[in-house]
Amino acid sequence: MKFDNEQTTIKIQMQKRIMAVLSAVLVALLYFTGFDRFLVELTGIPRWGFVIIFLSFFVIFYIYHLLVASAFISYNDEESKIVIRFYQLNLFKSDKMSYEIPKRDFTGFKINYKLNKFREELVIFRKYQGKVVKYPPVPISSLTKSERSKLIKSLDKFVTHTK
Repeated sequence: MKFDNEQTTIKIQMQKRIMAVLSAVLVALLYFTGFDRFLVELTGIPRWGFVIIFLSFFVIFYIYHLLVASAFISYNDEESKIVIRFYQLNLFKSDKMSYEIPKRDFTGFKINYKLNKFREELVIFRKYQGKVVKYPPVPISSLTKSERSKLIKSLDKFVTHTK
């Protein structure tokens, strides 16, 4: 089986760009037009209050995706090995990672939940030099339910074959 979450990744990246542009346009409207006078008269909130509100929407949206560790994920088990490629969708950590595990060495996996089940991570185990080693976690929060289900079913299939 082979899949990736490219469509979800594109959607998240476009949402981030739209939020950034919308925030910048709203702040520009406040400073370069008479829009701020209208808002101040209507609500009584000063211009700097609206700047904080508009920028807060973008920051909250961005922090949400940092906390859930939104990531691009590609999965392929059609060859003799399980291949998982991923990278997180943020400005600070864009390392592209790739795990290639021979199916005969794959020993299992588990799903970790962090931040009160806000973030999901896949931890993979394999035999290496006579020991069972653990790979660093793969963030899977940005997978859809069907993609997550496909991933778990596929990995389960290899766990039962190695027992």
